[in-house]
Amino acid sequence: MNASKELEVNAEVLPKLVPAKQPTDTTAKVNCLTFSLKGDHMIMSTDDDSIFLYDINTGIRSRNVNSKKYGCSHVKFASDAMCALHGSTKIDNTIRYLSLTDNKYIRYFQGHDKLVTGINVSPLDDMFLSVAEDRTIRLWDLKTHNCIGLMNLTATPIATFDPEGLLFAAGLDNNTIKLYDLRSFDKGPFSSFGPLDNEDGVEWTAMRFSPCGKYILICTNSDQLFLVDAFSGAIRYVLQDHQNVKKVPITASFTPESSFVMVGSSDGYVYFYDVETGLVAHRAPAPNNELCHITEFNPQHFVAATADSKLTLWCGTEDFKAQAHQ
Repeated sequence: MNASKELEVNAEVLPKLVPAKQPTDTTAKVNCLTFSLKGDHMIMSTDDDSIFLYDINTGIRSRNVNSKKYGCSHVKFASDAMCALHGSTKIDNTIRYLSLTDNKYIRYFQGHDKLVTGINVSPLDDMFLSVAEDRTIRLWDLKTHNCIGLMNLTATPIATFDPEGLLFAAGLDNNTIKLYDLRSFDKGPFSSFGPLDNEDGVEWTAMRFSPCGKYILICTNSDQLFLVDAFSGAIRYVLQDHQNVKKVPITASFTPESSFVMVGSSDGYVYFYDVETGLVAHRAPAPNNELCHITEFNPQHFVAATADSKLTLWCGTEDFKAQAHQ
């Protein structure tokens, strides 16, 4: 795919991002995908208990791991891009730490007694967060089996690290955001926002900081995304031009310089919202004319991935890539 590096993503170049490759490695529904921090690899997990690793420079699968016994979901790269974490969907709720080099498990993280609903890895060190239907947030270190922090809550939470890995945000009760300093999170949040305006029945399903750290994006099971100011806690915009007819959890993402939010829609398009205005800056036809319930922009390259029952890799058109390398 010859991914172009360090390109500024603006409204003029967004139309040049087009579907470039649709691997046929699986037809099962994709339940998670993510890029490595350096952007050269992508990993995804599917509902047929498989994990796939892709080389972004070629767009070709480089590894395939089956987890038929335990199932797999919420796969994420660990601090080393040749290792991954994933949740289990069968037998138990253990989080498994996998070497992608030799397809062997390095460590097991046990503690959740209900389904894990999210895993978020620190961009700074070997720590990661997990959230689950047991209404807990657990903080872990890859080097030890036991969790190093535990928060018991009143409902299933969502959580994410900030881009520097110094704090994390927790989304609670579908209307409140709390910020915790990792050095003293046991003392409680240093900041709390909410309750934020939220329509009845809109469930918060995931959250992420913008790469610049100024915004928090709340993903939901509705046709709304909430763009929140990370410093004041005010809802900057409710992004709602896209559609989500079946009310499935949608995963949206920021472009690398935090200028746009990319999200799929059940009207057969992929939308790009301008973070500064909250308006649609561009929309592109989605592959298969289906809702891409997962959209993920590469953190380093002008490359993105979308997924429904099929994975699609997007990159800049040939003329744009040629200009970028001049």
